[in-house]
Amino acid sequence: MAYNRQPQTVLAGMALKQNPPPNVVQPAGIIPVTLDVEIATTTSPGVVQVGSGLSITPGGILSATGGSSLINVKLTSVDYTATAADYYIGATKKDIDITLPLGVVGKVYVVKNQVSGSIKVKATGGQKIDTSSDVTLGTNNSIVVVFDGSRWNVIE
Repeated sequence: MAYNRQPQTVLAGMALKQNPPPNVVQPAGIIPVTLDVEIATTTSPGVVQVGSGLSITPGGILSATGGSSLINVKLTSVDYTATAADYYIGATKKDIDITLPLGVVGKVYVVKNQVSGSIKVKATGGQKIDTSSDVTLGTNNSIVVVFDGSRWNVIE
């Protein structure tokens, strides 16, 4: 059995509409209801694609779909301040500083010293990395940090 439904156009102010409308009297028991989708598309029977990269299964499970599994990698040989787009930052020269930006809850950075010698990972704006304003990474060492709303927490 083939199933094909064309994507619906997303318009400002549009939402899911119940069909039949809730004011229609139905007999007691199970009431069959369908939703006219204005903000989503159906990718297969019972699976609703919501926006770009999210889907809802018939069991109500929201999952990420499609997209890329690649992460943003930045290699630097000079002092560098991380951006919101960065994930992995590799230092390719010793004695440089990698500065974390003001934290956003849930943001994760991986910083690795890829050379012999040491580098410094610094917090900014009075924020801390655990309880310090900076952390020194020795040869080939790395740090993974996540922001919890008040500070950068080392998780590895």
